[in-house]
Amino acid sequence: MDSEQHTDADVEVSRLRDELRLSRIELAQLREEQEIDREELARARRTADRLVTLSTRLDEHLRQAARRGMRVRRVVRRFAPYLPDQSEMADLDLLESSPLMDGPWYLREYPGVAGTGMAPALHYLRRGAQEGKNPGPAFDAVSYRARHGDLPADANPLLHHLRAGGR
Repeated sequence: MDSEQHTDADVEVSRLRDELRLSRIELAQLREEQEIDREELARARRTADRLVTLSTRLDEHLRQAARRGMRVRRVVRRFAPYLPDQSEMADLDLLESSPLMDGPWYLREYPGVAGTGMAPALHYLRRGAQEGKNPGPAFDAVSYRARHGDLPADANPLLHHLRAGGR
């Protein structure tokens, strides 16, 4: 019986060693996968950082172009659709002065806007609000409209909010 117990114990030890070896192999594979995931995450973060930087630069460039455009409007008549007209300037100034109008975010959230050639605030003023777009992550235009049922369909929700004393 002693020899049987010894044999059973040897078999169990052998089985446990095999399990341990397989667990170590699996752990090594998981560590390799984790390292690959870390590298991919780091690349994704670098890409996201570049996107933020580029969208911020593009927003600033489009803003400056819109402002310069007002001074040379007669010379660049063909670009008129991309430039604010005099009646839009006060609204545009109000939008651009609000932290709720986040140009870089708007460009990232709605990439097609960059193709219009308009600055994000101008796009939001002319089209974005009517299309139900949000001007930034901190202002939900659809929710604002729902809370303000008396808001006319063609009214810009962010301008309404800012003129009503919102920040």
